[in-house]
Amino acid sequence: MQFDTSYFDAGIDRVGTNSEKWDDAAICPKGHIPLWVADMDFACAPAITQALAERAQHASYGYTFMGPEDIDAVRGFWQRRHGVTLAAEDVGLLPSVVTGLRVCVDTLTKPGDGVIIQSPVYGPFFASVRDQGRMVMDSPLLRDDNGHYTMDLAHVEEFLQAGARLMILCNPHNPVGRCWTRDELEALSALLTRYGCALVSDEIHADFVYKPHRFTSMLALDNPPMPLVVLAAASKTFNVAGLQQSSLFCRDPELMKRISASLARNGVAAGNIFALAATRAAYTACDDWLDGLVAYLDGSREVLRDALARLLPMARLTPIEATYLGWVDMRAYGMTNEVLYQRCKEAGVVPTNGTFFGQESGEGFLRINFGCPRSQLLAGLERLANAVKG
Repeated sequence: MQFDTSYFDAGIDRVGTNSEKWDDAAICPKGHIPLWVADMDFACAPAITQALAERAQHASYGYTFMGPEDIDAVRGFWQRRHGVTLAAEDVGLLPSVVTGLRVCVDTLTKPGDGVIIQSPVYGPFFASVRDQGRMVMDSPLLRDDNGHYTMDLAHVEEFLQAGARLMILCNPHNPVGRCWTRDELEALSALLTRYGCALVSDEIHADFVYKPHRFTSMLALDNPPMPLVVLAAASKTFNVAGLQQSSLFCRDPELMKRISASLARNGVAAGNIFALAATRAAYTACDDWLDGLVAYLDGSREVLRDALARLLPMARLTPIEATYLGWVDMRAYGMTNEVLYQRCKEAGVVPTNGTFFGQESGEGFLRINFGCPRSQLLAGLERLANAVKG
């Protein structure tokens, strides 16, 4: 099968499947175009569908566990795609990356400790800290006149001097689309090491990086900070988020034991029969599908850029180095996010409100998911322009 433009242009009808993106009427009423939550409107790779069908034909769905073949699939994919070498004992399973964020905060800090994040950033970063009685230390990213974001390491160091015990990194970054360079990550690592601060790196978008940029995992650094936990999943890459499975990578055996104990203490288990089958297939038999997908998304980010320039010339699209999410500065149109988002709903399009990623750093911004057929993206952007222009 050819995973080319025509394949991804075809998309897939998800209405009536209990899709959070399409069928939650409180967020996306019938007839609206969803450009919000970060899953994609493409058919899964055929190898995944086949693996699920074959497993379903065996009419027993009792308790199961992660086997060596599951670990090997994860290890092989990360070695092949990202040059990261993992031992079998370095890999664990979780229901989701958000679960991983929460268990790492629980394991690596105590109530009252400070945890550094860099807004605007994925909303659960905030909740994973606050819900467990820790203190959010927000070091906002710096934004230049071209909309390009960088880390404010001087500000990060102020929090380290104040006693921060943990930092949570988004690598690549959601929503600003940065693919952090090796030099940037090395500088951050050296700073965290100097102060003995632990790091959790959310690398769930690792597979969506566009040339000439190149993804660098924190695990691939010559001198990564310690303790270090990396969170990843097939969920974004292969559009299987509903199967609830992610991975945790940690090269510290004692920390892995502590994380396992925290999971057990909170009754968190992983190893869904269908998630295991789908993830094995994704990580061993779907590279051609993924290559086609990334090529399609690479073209779609240009479609997004050109359409915004034509329809909303005062909007500023942040340069997209990674992810399938566009971060759009709408402040020139002089509306609050509350007004802008309401007008979008009235116009029949649903982006993500920028304040989900930080009340201050997200005000005046929208996030647009372009992981969909281009016809759908363009129709949604037309509605967005109608919303702004009234």
